[in-house]
Amino acid sequence: MAKERGQRKAKDKWKEKNWYTIVAPDYFSGKELSMGVGSTPESMLGRKIEIPVSDLNGNFKKANARMIFQITSCQGNRCETEFMGHTLSDDYIRRMVRRRKERIDIVKSFSTQTHENVTVKLVIVTDGKLTSSKKVEIRNAVEEELTAKISAMSYGDFAKYVINEDIYSDIVNATKDIYPVRKIEIRKSVKLSAQASPVSVGTNNSEAGVEQIS
Repeated sequence: MAKERGQRKAKDKWKEKNWYTIVAPDYFSGKELSMGVGSTPESMLGRKIEIPVSDLNGNFKKANARMIFQITSCQGNRCETEFMGHTLSDDYIRRMVRRRKERIDIVKSFSTQTHENVTVKLVIVTDGKLTSSKKVEIRNAVEEELTAKISAMSYGDFAKYVINEDIYSDIVNATKDIYPVRKIEIRKSVKLSAQASPVSVGTNNSEAGVEQIS
């Protein structure tokens, strides 16, 4: 009898949950990302959703990269999100860098035109070994190019820029007179802060977490 009461209580608790449609920001056309379950709209706030980049832009060359969104508001059963960054698998990076290749890691923070602070981590691979001075030249050229580009962008434009092809073309053009670049990958981007209103999320929210969408 006690077991039956426990099962009935669990079923009743599940019935109290609601389904919510989680959508991308307007700068990604408000595309539906996934469905989520929560007891109230407030319980959805702060939850993070992780999806393959290819699901959003249809570019299957990006199958190794995943985007992270965080729920910032819910109206009814619709939850809106903010782009929080993306990441590339470590295994893919290791396969990319082979013997007799030179790897240059660049980690740089930028500020968008709309005053959001972001960090971009990228890997550049060249054929053969480089002198220290060449590495410095490449690093400086890339940082200067990306600073100029990103500082003139809104945060929405940055979010699209960092997962699309234009950033690769800009880096190639910035370095072509220094040394030929064989491979470039943006291995991670992270949103650090913004002028927008902070997300109303309690640290004790037991339903918050990262939902990975394959």
